[in-house]
Amino acid sequence: MKNKWLYILFGLLTMFSSCIKDEAPNVEADIEDITIPDMSSVLNVKIDQNRVSVFLKEGMVDRTNIEPSFTLSPGATIAPVNTGKLDFTKPQKYIVTSEDKNWQKTYTVVFLETEIPTVYNFEYWAVNKWEEVYEHSVEYVEGEDIPVDQYIWASGNFGFSLVASGGPKDYPTFKATSIDVHEGEGAACLKTRKTGSLGASQGMPIAAGNLFLGEFTSKGINIMKEPMKATHFGLPFRKKPLRMSVWFKYDGSNVNMSYDKDGNGTQYGDGRDYCAVYAVLYDNVKAKNLYGVSYLDGNTILKEDGDNPIIAIAGLHEQADNSDQYGTGGVYKHHVFDFKYREGKSVDPDRLKNYEYSLAIVFSSSFYGDHFIGGVGNTLWIDDVKIECEEN
Repeated sequence: MKNKWLYILFGLLTMFSSCIKDEAPNVEADIEDITIPDMSSVLNVKIDQNRVSVFLKEGMVDRTNIEPSFTLSPGATIAPVNTGKLDFTKPQKYIVTSEDKNWQKTYTVVFLETEIPTVYNFEYWAVNKWEEVYEHSVEYVEGEDIPVDQYIWASGNFGFSLVASGGPKDYPTFKATSIDVHEGEGAACLKTRKTGSLGASQGMPIAAGNLFLGEFTSKGINIMKEPMKATHFGLPFRKKPLRMSVWFKYDGSNVNMSYDKDGNGTQYGDGRDYCAVYAVLYDNVKAKNLYGVSYLDGNTILKEDGDNPIIAIAGLHEQADNSDQYGTGGVYKHHVFDFKYREGKSVDPDRLKNYEYSLAIVFSSSFYGDHFIGGVGNTLWIDDVKIECEEN
């Protein structure tokens, strides 16, 4: 009997070993993280589908002499490898190859110490053609030796790509042109869309068009179960904001709905959908202490209780006359919103210089779109945004 159980145990171990050996090589080819020797000089790291942006504190790193280290998908390799220190005053290209050798992604890696801009015209957009074809709003850095684009804006387009498909203009967030532009040749167009049967079955029946300073990522979470954690709002900001000026147009004529898992909708509240147009200044050190991360997400961006990192808010929903949030009659409207500093909260000039505050700017075609409530087809156009700040 004893020998019988030994044979069974040996057989199970052999089967387990065989399963491990037969496991298919990994097909992912991602840069998951990037570090440098002095991480105290790094303000923020943003990793998009084919781009890595590292934001640095001003004057603390010699960008002509940086040796980055990468965390990759399991089994993946990167080239060039072990090249030593490189000149990152210009973008550098890296190619990541999956463990099974069948997939490659080319990443552009940039190190930036330029302050994030305070004027946004939404003229420049890029199309990401790796796995999806949606558009990104891009800001160009001023004062660099060569032009460098900043991917400081994010949207939920990546989440939409997991459950739906189409061309760039079929996504919730894309570049508007022609008659839908206030000035120049481009504007941001945000449109609430259905996600189809797959999205509905996952509890995500609609996707509001949104655009915000920060990052949208599935890193470290199950995005299907925790979508509110995918939005990382805000970037470090070294100026005290006073006002936000914005031109926008909104069509909120479609009924505000909530949906079941089959995608069937019922009217929500009084049936009026409304857009989100606001900015938040917050204490990123306090956010780190409270939440374990230095950013705000969908659960904390408008948190109202007393013990939270929010310092000030400027936005349409904060105004006594907020009627334009329901619709602007087919024309662009200009609004200037003062930052309303919360009671007992202020900006410490020394902490401001040390990048301890962050600014989030948020736009959405349906205010409660992050809860999958909204009017399908409702559309927000955003153009010519400016954050007016106190002189340092």
